[in-house]
Amino acid sequence: MITTMGRKLAEDLDNLKPDFWSKADVGRWLKMSGFDHLISTFDEHDISGEVLMMLSEQDLRKPPLSLQKLGEIKRLSSNIARLQAAYTVPEKRSRRTRRDSIDSSKDWRSLSLVNKKESLKLLVAFLYGLCSLIVTSIVMTLAHDRVPDMKTIPPLPDIFLDNIPFIPHSFETAEACAVTLTAMFSCIILVHKQRLVILRRYCSIVGTVFFLRALTMLSTTLSVPGKHLENCEVRIGDSWDDRLQHVISIWRGAGMSISGVRTCGDYMFSGHTAVLTVLNLFVCEYSSSKLRFLQTLSWSLNLFGAFFILAAHEHYTIDVIVAFYITSRTFAYYHVLANSLAHKQYHSKELTWSWFPLYSYFEEHVDSKILNEYEWPWEPFVAFCTRRYHWLMLIREERRKNGVGTLSKTD
Repeated sequence: MITTMGRKLAEDLDNLKPDFWSKADVGRWLKMSGFDHLISTFDEHDISGEVLMMLSEQDLRKPPLSLQKLGEIKRLSSNIARLQAAYTVPEKRSRRTRRDSIDSSKDWRSLSLVNKKESLKLLVAFLYGLCSLIVTSIVMTLAHDRVPDMKTIPPLPDIFLDNIPFIPHSFETAEACAVTLTAMFSCIILVHKQRLVILRRYCSIVGTVFFLRALTMLSTTLSVPGKHLENCEVRIGDSWDDRLQHVISIWRGAGMSISGVRTCGDYMFSGHTAVLTVLNLFVCEYSSSKLRFLQTLSWSLNLFGAFFILAAHEHYTIDVIVAFYITSRTFAYYHVLANSLAHKQYHSKELTWSWFPLYSYFEEHVDSKILNEYEWPWEPFVAFCTRRYHWLMLIREERRKNGVGTLSKTD
């Protein structure tokens, strides 16, 4: 059985297992266990809770720790062994757990959602995605005036568009599919325990996809796919004020025709298909495996949305194929890397830099596939308040017992 002080400390840390203690938490455990003089040594060698749980007696004896006193080594080794014994997760796991996670004993996702590092990562990912959308809007504005005149260069031959008649309002129907998928994804974000990680990955993947889309629009401009696109004949003009107004209108309407936004020149890579695909893949990846109906509905919305985009003659068939392929491969590539511990151990950061510039920073603490676990949206706030209450009670008790001793508060 673990010592009373160690158990109490774990409870005061919002019931976090020692695997999830920070270096400061390890220092408090050392102090409460009577090893105050080792706090600086452990901090110097970056010994967090996860590392503490892997320490053996030999690690204490050998460099770089090189503890010299036999009694001290034995007592500290005994305390660590008790921690390890008390918090070891049984090897037996259900079939669902084995499928959803490579190693649940390393479930780093039990960390509080108020973790500052995770919040900072989300902010960086959001800014990355935001920059990609700004660049895309600017490129769409420039590409609009480069679209060839329909009277000079008619729509290119297309096996789908040449055989399927134009269906009015089908483009708006495709956007309705995208709105429905967005609502489904938002519901998953609200109840998923790892909402910060999912949002971070979403921003990173969307940012990369739309940077690639901006590159295709800037490099090649095709003729309009349908003769009904009369707005393409209207030029924005050379005035930067007019161009800025057009960029703002794209932003204000989220690039959707149901918001009154009509753009031309964004061919070779359908942005609507990319959004439909990435939303569908995130819904299927992070929803419960029991919700087969939800996943089937998600795929149906994705495929029907792509069909309606073509039926509206707003994009060539190659636009939709390229968008679906690149978006799905980008999603798969990112998640294979994020879920592969072997890759992180044996491959260099430069390998993924060209695709995901911030990948190593975003996924540095993720060592397995995250569990699909859910909670009510208000539970993190309740846990946050409970933790603060426990800290206040712990500080009060320490002061009462020691007179002047206090316990610093860190997360």
